[in-house]
Amino acid sequence: MVTADPTGSSPLHDDLVEMLTATRAAEHDLFDALSPDDREAPKRIGEWSAKDVRAHLAAWRSVEALRLAGEPDGTKEGESDDEANARIQADRGGWSWERVAVEADASIDALIAAARSTTRDELERPDGLVAGIGANGANHALAHLADVAALAGAHTRYATFTAAIEAIVLRGRLPERDAAVMLYNIACFHALAGELDDARRLLRIALTRRPELLEWAQDDSDVAALRDELPSLAEPTPEA
Repeated sequence: MVTADPTGSSPLHDDLVEMLTATRAAEHDLFDALSPDDREAPKRIGEWSAKDVRAHLAAWRSVEALRLAGEPDGTKEGESDDEANARIQADRGGWSWERVAVEADASIDALIAAARSTTRDELERPDGLVAGIGANGANHALAHLADVAALAGAHTRYATFTAAIEAIVLRGRLPERDAAVMLYNIACFHALAGELDDARRLLRIALTRRPELLEWAQDDSDVAALRDELPSLAEPTPEA
């Protein structure tokens, strides 16, 4: 079991908590913008309902909180992500919208508490857990809430969330590998929306901080509008 940071906090802890708090607000805003039919109807977001998406986000936050606490997280050895997602969907498919919403909030509370009780040194290790928080916390939400926003016709509301996450990341207090992934995902949102100057700006930061993202980006349909520019955006500059 990891122990609390001797100071009880750090800028990194504060940023992680602020991102999760912004995620909670965005989830409430975007899911509340959906009609009851859009929440429950199957295959509105890929193969899932909006309720499935919210349950999925909540489940993985709960897993991450348990991992941070050094406790069994409920995943199965050898289980692929697709298998885990199918199991989560099957387990929660019969839940009411209200139960899923309560679980979503509880999972954010649990992950905030787990982050606060994990040492800064542990979070900052190259093989540490902050990437997991990004994957199963704010960064995970960045990916899925874009689809929810599209279903709800709530581009502006989602943009408010991405702007909040971007501002936190650009403080420079997260490990660069994790910051780069979050900025890349926000760039994808801007590229798909036709906001190419914002996409270029963020891709330039993301690709110079984590060059291996270039290979991924070259095959990523989300940034297809900028595909020819990607190599130049990945070139280091004096400001990068």
